[in-house]
Amino acid sequence: MRHSIFLRITLFFLFTLSVMGFGFYFLHQKLAQEHTKQLELEAGKLLLVLRKSIVLDQNERRSFLQEQGYSVAEPHPDLINTLSNGLPYIPENYPEAIKDSLKEGRIQILKDENHLYIYLTKATPPLLVIKTDAAKQSFWPAAVFVILILTLLLLYWLIIRTLFPLKTLIHSINHYANSGFYAPIKSGKKDEISLVSRALDSAMHKNQTLLEARRLFLRNIMHELKTPITVGKLALPFLKNGEEKSILERAFSRMEHLIAELVKVEQITSGALSPHLQECDPKHLIEKAKTLLFLNNETINLQLSGTSIYADCEVLVTVFKNLIDNGIKYSSDGKVSIVQNGTTILFSNKAEPWPSGCTLQTLSEPFFHHHENSQSFGLGLYIIKSILDAHNFTLNYRYSHGEHCFEVICLNPLLSLD
Repeated sequence: MRHSIFLRITLFFLFTLSVMGFGFYFLHQKLAQEHTKQLELEAGKLLLVLRKSIVLDQNERRSFLQEQGYSVAEPHPDLINTLSNGLPYIPENYPEAIKDSLKEGRIQILKDENHLYIYLTKATPPLLVIKTDAAKQSFWPAAVFVILILTLLLLYWLIIRTLFPLKTLIHSINHYANSGFYAPIKSGKKDEISLVSRALDSAMHKNQTLLEARRLFLRNIMHELKTPITVGKLALPFLKNGEEKSILERAFSRMEHLIAELVKVEQITSGALSPHLQECDPKHLIEKAKTLLFLNNETINLQLSGTSIYADCEVLVTVFKNLIDNGIKYSSDGKVSIVQNGTTILFSNKAEPWPSGCTLQTLSEPFFHHHENSQSFGLGLYIIKSILDAHNFTLNYRYSHGEHCFEVICLNPLLSLD
């Protein structure tokens, strides 16, 4: 979850919102300080003008203040109650007389959302002088902050909405991996994710077409192989009993077994069929492999511990058969040794080391040959590796003391079997 791109984008936007919030908070504090300084300056000017008007009578004083750009009103209690303190402190730069009057409450500096007021509480009659629009604050920082927040949230929503098809894409891929069926996404948008979705749809369509063609080919080739075998078996009763008839019966039977085996191996290696795990006796599997290869006991040196293994017995015969066949085919003495130690079975044969560049990985690729003029199709190790991978078994290789050693560890680490 911590590697999710959605989580990373969300954390990025949360971080951006936090930084923006702190930035605008400090900007607000700075603007509030400047506004207070401006009120202090305006109030100071107004108080100086009031000091000059002390010597004038009431009417002359009102006219003088109006000439200076101020309004004069009666301090009605309802109005006074709606006002707040204009300054949170008494400015140090004010004259001592004014500071004393502010401390004693004979002068009050008040404000509302727009105007600045000087309230002379002890004047006869009490006087309220107004500086219009002196306390008015600019709302552009708050407006910019709200606009930026809304823009950031909209951008976040658009990005998440654009990336949301990734979940559909992942779901389709996982569904295909688990069930073998791919549901096309069919996105009509033009962003990069939609392009990937359409490319995946096209690739999966081609893949499904190839798989269907392969299944059809295998079905046809199996039918073509079974037809002559069936005809041959039907002709067997008309032959006289003898060694030739016995050989043909065994050959036809083994050919049928090989065809059935090939079908199952193909299904398992392609992932269309999971191995049917059951308890297997390695000795029985090796004997069955020897029978399919027409081998006698002299070509194989057996040392079995008798430990049972859990696998698809029919398919594991193919693994043993190919390992024995390769061991005998490429050995210098025409023999192969099989040693079992618990769930580990070692197939070894004497031979020269592989040429430079040959590894278990390269030899496990289909149609790869390391012997010139080889009559094999180069599928032996590929089939072995594919079947063992389907079982989650391990295949190891080493060349030691003049012998090629293939080690099959018949233990599935993902299963816990009693």
